[in-house]
Amino acid sequence: MSSAEPLFTPRFFVMCGFSFTVFLSAFQLLPTAPFHILDLGGSTTASGMFLGFLTYSSAVSAPLTGAYADRIGQRRILITSSLALTFFSACYAMVTDYRLMLALAIVQGVFWSGLLSASAAYTTAMLPERRRAEGIGYWGLSTMAAIAVAP
Repeated sequence: MSSAEPLFTPRFFVMCGFSFTVFLSAFQLLPTAPFHILDLGGSTTASGMFLGFLTYSSAVSAPLTGAYADRIGQRRILITSSLALTFFSACYAMVTDYRLMLALAIVQGVFWSGLLSASAAYTTAMLPERRRAEGIGYWGLSTMAAIAVAP
């Protein structure tokens, strides 16, 4: 580990904090949204559909959002996706119809995919080449910490 190749830079800590915050938010939404759907009059099937819609829209859009991030810039996708996910989080609190929650989950999944693709590429690019795997390991800890703290 060469001191000429610093791993723990301010940008790296910002990305670790960013990932922690994003995953903390996601892991608070995922276990609670199905109960909110039930409270809004939705069925257990609709509750399951929420998680399915979010997951599948994210998975299907991943190749597209990754390519788009390469084309227009990872930082731009990070900012746009972060703002969109913040907006959707607020919408979930105000929505009064479970069907709207299902529709929001589809769109949120696309932005979630963009955020995951862009943040991984952005973080990896900032790491020194000789310490990249080590850096990814530390960066991954921020996600695990969010899982440990979230409900």
